Amino acid sequence: MKTALITGGSAGIGKQTALALAAQGYHVIIAARDAVKGQAVLAQIRAASPSAQVSFWQVDLSVPEQVRALAAHVRSQWDHIDALVLNAGLFTPTLRTNATGHEFMFATTHLGHFLLTHHLLDLVKAAPAARVVVTSSVAHFFAGGLGLSDVRQPSTSGFLLLAPFRAYGRSKLANLLFVRELARKLEGTRVLVNAFHPGGVKSEIWRSTPGLFNAVIGPFLVSERQGANTQIYLATHAAVTQTGQHWFKRRVERGTPTSRDPATAKALWDYSLQALGIPAFGQSDLAGAAAQQHSA
Repeated sequence: MKTALITGGSAGIGKQTALALAAQGYHVIIAARDAVKGQAVLAQIRAASPSAQVSFWQVDLSVPEQVRALAAHVRSQWDHIDALVLNAGLFTPTLRTNATGHEFMFATTHLGHFLLTHHLLDLVKAAPAARVVVTSSVAHFFAGGLGLSDVRQPSTSGFLLLAPFRAYGRSKLANLLFVRELARKLEGTRVLVNAFHPGGVKSEIWRSTPGLFNAVIGPFLVSERQGANTQIYLATHAAVTQTGQHWFKRRVERGTPTSRDPATAKALWDYSLQALGIPAFGQSDLAGAAAQQHSA
């Protein structure tokens, strides 16, 4: 049976992708912060596909110890991953740091996914034709460069949410740079690595933005199912043969010059290795024994 791990799979486009892959016969592992929503999605999937194999693991991707616990659990239960869908994302209107001192959006959507991929890469490589799919965004255009110094000392300004929007854009730029560099490192393997922009989606990511802003953009947003379409395509469709690309509506997009710059991608990669204490990417030091955290 094919196996898919979806972060942020309890809501939004992640939930739609979980529903679709379960219907296609994948064993779907949903990893997300909210256990109540996670259990609700399991029930929804089982109602739609009674024979579906699906499980949930509660994780906060901004906490390295929780990411390692998730990876240890997966390694203890499965020997391959056909689709690693790194979908979790968030927007915080006030910039803050996690326990390791990194800006929270960057820590969650980049460093958390970087660490998870490190520990699961050998399982991805073990699949016959694996896919790694990362949810980026057109917001990477607004990052204003990678600005690695800012991930340790984020701005305290909340003026018109400019600093938070720029930090969100930086986290999405990091997602795209990660895809470019990982694809380069996996050249010659059977693994395809791609990022995509889902479009403006009517999802929970807007719950922290001002009501007036939501009223303005609301008419232009697409449904969660529409937003998940390209993600599902990249994770499952045999027609996908490209790697290291940024997609929108099932078509390759160029992205910004910074997002295509190999030197910037390598600088982010090296920073991430150092920040997470990883000596050799993809060579996990986790034992195969079951993790201590409870899973449902």
